[in-house]
Amino acid sequence: MSRPARSWPLPAQFLATAGAFLLGALIFAACGGATSDDATPAVAGTTEEAEDAAEGGNEEAGSVTETSAAPTEISFANDVQPVIEANCVSCHSGSGPGTTHLTMETAGSFADVAEFASFRIEDGQMPPWPLTGLHEVSYKYDLSMTDQEKATVIEWARSGAVLDVDAGTELTATAQAFPPIDADAVLYPDVPYEGSDKLDDYRCRVIDPELDEQKYVTALEIRPDETRVLHHALIFRAEADQRSVATQEVAADGQPGWNCQALPGLGGGTLEQIGSWAPGNGPVNLPEGSGLQMEAGDFFVIQWHYHYDGEAFPDNSGLAVEYASDEVIAAAGGSLDPVRNIILLGPVEIPCASFESGPLCDRDAAVARLATEFGTTAALIPEFINRECGVTPADFSQFTDGIASSSCEMDAPVGDVISIWPHLHELGTTYRLTLNPGTPDERVLIDIDKWNFEWQIAYYLDEPLEFTANDRLLLECGWDRALWPAGAESRYVVWAEGTQDEMCYNGIALR
Repeated sequence: MSRPARSWPLPAQFLATAGAFLLGALIFAACGGATSDDATPAVAGTTEEAEDAAEGGNEEAGSVTETSAAPTEISFANDVQPVIEANCVSCHSGSGPGTTHLTMETAGSFADVAEFASFRIEDGQMPPWPLTGLHEVSYKYDLSMTDQEKATVIEWARSGAVLDVDAGTELTATAQAFPPIDADAVLYPDVPYEGSDKLDDYRCRVIDPELDEQKYVTALEIRPDETRVLHHALIFRAEADQRSVATQEVAADGQPGWNCQALPGLGGGTLEQIGSWAPGNGPVNLPEGSGLQMEAGDFFVIQWHYHYDGEAFPDNSGLAVEYASDEVIAAAGGSLDPVRNIILLGPVEIPCASFESGPLCDRDAAVARLATEFGTTAALIPEFINRECGVTPADFSQFTDGIASSSCEMDAPVGDVISIWPHLHELGTTYRLTLNPGTPDERVLIDIDKWNFEWQIAYYLDEPLEFTANDRLLLECGWDRALWPAGAESRYVVWAEGTQDEMCYNGIALR
């Protein structure tokens, strides 16, 4: 549908309003495990006696006796507990991100949810590793279970989830879903943000590491507090000479921080986005030999996006930071390599389905709404992306059954790829990124056929992958209006910041 287009650097005002979720983030926060295939075979063990009978029959009777294979009894202690402690418990206990859905802190608590947990394992939703297996590169930190691990848990649950240990037996994570950072500082705003009456509220806050000398940041981690309302967080580095402007911004409306639906502001000075958080996120772990240079007096600005479709719960999320040691810097020759973060954007044009109606089903009215809600720049972004990808809204007019898709081909950014991060919102269903499409060198880099907003994972290359000046990338996204929130006013959906708006977005980290 889309025509090939050149790659394009976004102007600063577009980058910010686009919610530049620059990679850097190691978005794992989920159950870990070994690589698996898609198939999930049933568990069927056989006893030694049954195997002998099946092979030889009853020689004394002079006839062959057919013997059914007897299933091997599955022990929770010996078979199931090791699997869930290695794959699930780190997320579903303590302050893990999965505890908002299920807790697995004791054998009894897991047995209570065994039926549902096994269903989510069988349908591929858990552990959250959305790749279909069609990708032609390998990635680190594969969170999926093996076929045998899946089958063991599923069969145990189907057989009644019988425990052979005390229900109060504590479960202990034997593996982490993502590498933890060795934080040198954990920083929080001065006071919590109490929220507002806005549906989508963007609040910038200063996080001050109080540096009195040059430092290299090697890892960052958002420590989310109120995940019921926190949609995403963008992390920026601000220079020391911007502190006075930040102080003025903070005092503008009497609330903690300042309103920042587009750029965080700060008088037009340099703001370098260095990381992000979204549901399912883990730490930003920069590759060995790389780091973010910060000078004395530099500080962080974080844009917190809150989505209040109910109560506006107070939030006091923070930031953990790890710095390179003097020994590491000296071993690297006195400085660390910088990491570049590149954004690739595709069109979003999702007309109202034929069974929907309302004033905002008119595209012009929907775009005008963006200007009112997010500012005039936000209303320009859909047109800018369409032009660069060589499409018009008319190219999407056939999507009247509620299913929509888009694609955009562009030049690949030059460099060694560290990680790739897809991003859609809640209507998203499919996502694919292809290197050199339609050529003998074509390689699928990312393929997701069941997008889940709750688990936005950054995929870190297991082996180096170099993009050259001759390489091209094809970005493809898909959406389903059946996922539209119940009771929400129908509208034509275009590229925008809000949770009920959409994106077709890809972040790539390179060095």
